[in-house]
Amino acid sequence: MKCLVMLPCHNEEQNLERLISSLHEALHTHMPYQIIAVNDGSTDGTSGILYNLSEKYPIMVAEHKSNGGLASAFRTGLRLAMEHASAEDLIVTMDADNTHDPKYITRLAEEAWRSGVVISSRYAKGGRQLHVPSYRVVLSRIINFLIRTLTRIPVHDATSGYRCYKASILKKTMRIFGKKFIESKGFEVSCEILLKTYWCSGSVGEVPNTLDYSKKVGRSKIRIMPTIFSYIILLGKAILWKSLGAPSCETRYSLQSSKRIRWG
Repeated sequence: MKCLVMLPCHNEEQNLERLISSLHEALHTHMPYQIIAVNDGSTDGTSGILYNLSEKYPIMVAEHKSNGGLASAFRTGLRLAMEHASAEDLIVTMDADNTHDPKYITRLAEEAWRSGVVISSRYAKGGRQLHVPSYRVVLSRIINFLIRTLTRIPVHDATSGYRCYKASILKKTMRIFGKKFIESKGFEVSCEILLKTYWCSGSVGEVPNTLDYSKKVGRSKIRIMPTIFSYIILLGKAILWKSLGAPSCETRYSLQSSKRIRWG
């Protein structure tokens, strides 16, 4: 069993060396690991730093000529992860800006064997967030409340992109949803993947973490109003999916195969 860590990277030259070093320290004595870094059209030195680091650490670099956004990076990174993962492996997704501390990965891995899908959560009991602008805290709380209420997913931090999945769960979800596995365009992609993997596994867990924005170097890439609008669209789709029968994933797969239902 190995751990594949997928990193979407856009203009992260100031963060990568510290992050990759921390990933190695957190993982190399516990399990074999592979980093899949997607350089999403960076205009700084991100690409060169990744290739330099790949001479020392197990890093596979995928290049996007232009910035396609977070969802595009996820499509590429998860496709590569699936090509190199066995059913027993674990897939971790996390930000490349050092706000997600790699020390939590071993705890996520332990929980993933029970839950299949696990969130590293700032809102779980024992979790917290530091140095985050107050308006972002309020918006995050509101969006997570709406997600939990409207989709009935039993988690408190559905917007966290710091996750661990059993590769078998991701493979199954990708098979079932096919080209519609990722329909998002932006930061809401993490929530979309969470909802679909949860509906296909019937289980999801959370472990607490501390999100510390003081460790981040560089400007935030999130655009608040477009992101809020994207989440509203995603929630509308999620309600539609549930109304069409989000019960059993195998039931949905058979319905899709017989073309009796169209998702999204």
